[in-house]
Amino acid sequence: MAKTICLFNHKGGVSKTTTTFNLGWVLADMDKTVLIVDLDSQCNLTGLVLGYNAIDDEHMAGFYESRAHLTMRPIVSALIDGVPPEQFVEQDKGNVITTAHEKLFLLPGHLDTSELDSQISVSLKIAPGIPATRNIPASLPKALQLISDKVGADYTIYDLSPNIGGLNEAILMSSDYFIVPTSPDYFCLQAVSSLEKTIPKWHDEIEQFKKVNRFDSRTYPIKNKPQFLGKIQQRYRPRYDKPGKSFQNWIDTIREAINGRLVPVLEEIDCVTPRAAVQEVLERTDLSPYDLAYISDFNSLIAISQQLSKPIFALTDTEIHDTGKVFGYAEETMKQSRDKFLEVFWDLGKRIVALTK
Repeated sequence: MAKTICLFNHKGGVSKTTTTFNLGWVLADMDKTVLIVDLDSQCNLTGLVLGYNAIDDEHMAGFYESRAHLTMRPIVSALIDGVPPEQFVEQDKGNVITTAHEKLFLLPGHLDTSELDSQISVSLKIAPGIPATRNIPASLPKALQLISDKVGADYTIYDLSPNIGGLNEAILMSSDYFIVPTSPDYFCLQAVSSLEKTIPKWHDEIEQFKKVNRFDSRTYPIKNKPQFLGKIQQRYRPRYDKPGKSFQNWIDTIREAINGRLVPVLEEIDCVTPRAAVQEVLERTDLSPYDLAYISDFNSLIAISQQLSKPIFALTDTEIHDTGKVFGYAEETMKQSRDKFLEVFWDLGKRIVALTK
């Protein structure tokens, strides 16, 4: 069974989608079979993988109409119509998308995914009075688990939308692990404060829901014990390979908020990886719990990456030269940046594997 990881922060613009793709790719480089799942109705992860085809309306219309592809569209339709997840997965003949990496697969998103949001939210509140709705919250996590098994995934990584709706609640609380991507700004600090309240609230709601409906916690798809692995600090401009002073101030403040407020709350509901385990994988680094990686802005490399639907650390010298149309000092600078990002993401991948054994 695949280990499931959520990338979640209900503040937008923290590189959640890019990190999902990059982390999936580096785990695939480590010979893991990885399924990345686009659960954001904006479908940015789908667009990142499909490249320029994703902006062609006619191409995408044909893509979603084809039953050769398994996407969130028929999954949502079936679950809303009350089709059991087991029946849907057994009968549907569509395949997840193969990416440019042979061991990395995509379950594309769709606008209709948002329709499940309200259904799950309502069901969590009214199921005791209307038993017919009691199976709705766990249907999507169960379907995704079965699809992961069908792919033979070692890891399934969920890219969630930036909100605190019912779908995110069901998926996060059904996952084995979660990571919070952050950016060095005030609104991200506020988001951390919100997570401090939201996750315990979700935990209590799911526990009550299972109790009232007499679900067996040992087999129920929403396990309600996602383990917080840590945060990934992103979207800052470096100065001498370190965040600039103004960025560092926010990074420090957010770290203090996570360690001083979020982690203690998560410890109370058994939803955090023990500090000692995180400290062990961070030995001989300049990182401290719960920092998993520092990832600066990708700058001009991101355009080449998006054009080729590959992470920047997977770009070849030829791709940088030909696609980026650069030469001389600019070309060498890009190659050096690529190599630094490769080291950062490879180390991140090793930490994730070590923490999820």
